[in-house]
Amino acid sequence: MQTTTNLLRISNATMAKGRWSRSEENVAIEAYSVLMAYQKPNRTLTKADLLSALAQPNIYQDFLKLALEHDTSKDLAHFRKGLLLVVKSVGLTSVAQQIGLSRLSLYRMLGKGGNPRLGSLLSLFKALGVHLWLVDNDFKKARSRIVRPKDVPSAFALPKDIRRPGHAPEPLRSNSKTDS
Repeated sequence: MQTTTNLLRISNATMAKGRWSRSEENVAIEAYSVLMAYQKPNRTLTKADLLSALAQPNIYQDFLKLALEHDTSKDLAHFRKGLLLVVKSVGLTSVAQQIGLSRLSLYRMLGKGGNPRLGSLLSLFKALGVHLWLVDNDFKKARSRIVRPKDVPSAFALPKDIRRPGHAPEPLRSNSKTDS
């Protein structure tokens, strides 16, 4: 299995040019899209690569944000599934020991039909290094859809003058004769 640093170092020759940068956030988005939304994986990252990447804190934190933001179930089943994937990647036994539960109790809590207590979830969050955060509806609406870089058509790419740092775009010129 490849570590995250190796995942981030794979050469750009193996990726589609200009469509995807291998940042930790993009790896988390890809992991969510493939493992939770059941989309087809891209050519550079397999499911096994994405599962092993979920062991890295920066990646699983972004992954869990996406899982919680897009959970529409009443019992947080989607989020619990994401938590279970992360806990399995990090190590079920080590996480269970950190929070003071048995491995079986942790698995049942996060598995299908599980009903975790808030205290158990908070101790799990603490062990994973994440915190509960409340947001308003405007924030939720702004982040309602996940867009993978490979899904954005090249026609919607930013113009070259906007993409270059430190370069100001030229002002628009008016065609009217009254501007003189």
